[in-house]
Amino acid sequence: MTVTCIGKLNIDMFFPVSEVHINQNHISKQIDISIGGKGANVAVALSKLGIESHLIASVGKDEFGIFAYDKLLEFNVVPHLIKQPKNGVRTGITFIVVDCNGNNTMFNYLGTNILLSKQNLSTYKDLLTNSDIVFLQAGLCEDILEYLIDNKATIFLEYTERIDEKLVAGVKYASLNEHELLYVSGKDDLDSAAEHLINIGIEHIFVKLGGKGSMYISKDERICEQPLKIEPIDTTGAGDSFTAGCIYGILNNFTHKETLIFANTCGAITCTRKGTTEAFPTIEEVNNFKIA
Repeated sequence: MTVTCIGKLNIDMFFPVSEVHINQNHISKQIDISIGGKGANVAVALSKLGIESHLIASVGKDEFGIFAYDKLLEFNVVPHLIKQPKNGVRTGITFIVVDCNGNNTMFNYLGTNILLSKQNLSTYKDLLTNSDIVFLQAGLCEDILEYLIDNKATIFLEYTERIDEKLVAGVKYASLNEHELLYVSGKDDLDSAAEHLINIGIEHIFVKLGGKGSMYISKDERICEQPLKIEPIDTTGAGDSFTAGCIYGILNNFTHKETLIFANTCGAITCTRKGTTEAFPTIEEVNNFKIA
């Protein structure tokens, strides 16, 4: 089973603090540096679950691009990193401040992420068409989605931004949270929003509801699954871990309920650890996870 991820790749810098106050100086006793961005996160999370995982992303000609490449190899992700030639544009960076309750505040420099385009993908046509699923995050050039549809890829979209709905009709799977569902649909309630996306053409929708659990929605089925009760340490990356869990369930022919349970567990375990990519669970950890 092979999944190719297309999306953002950032250098994540984590600053743990007790509380966050505007206009005050904050002292952090440690800093953790790793890779992040939805594209990289889902690729790493899938790899840790035992899926052959590839990442197509943009980096700058800088030390962070080299760091990202080496980190992906550490996580057994196959890196396909495009070094953008534009001078002065660096690899993306995200500063993440995490308080003692696990809440996070992020500051993002998009950098070379915004330069990824349809033209960059032609080299990887065979990889994309032969992948069981291609994961794509919204917020990149829409012509990337158009390229994937034209090449008949099976697309799993992280639907966080509005996209031309004619293109969305070519998406088989989508994942998003409650706020994003209302935003991209332009509707005021979950039922109307979900119905709108189904009518557009998306066949399978996975909705992240945070403390309320998760939902699966299709034309013929609607399933709600309760969250796992845990004490969160850091919620960063939990949604991406959930998405990877959904893709794992699809690839392994889980029922939709089984997929939600598995994905909820992936997200919950991630919340009990600091960081993002380092916090994603292995398949053994998911299968053996028990609530204290």
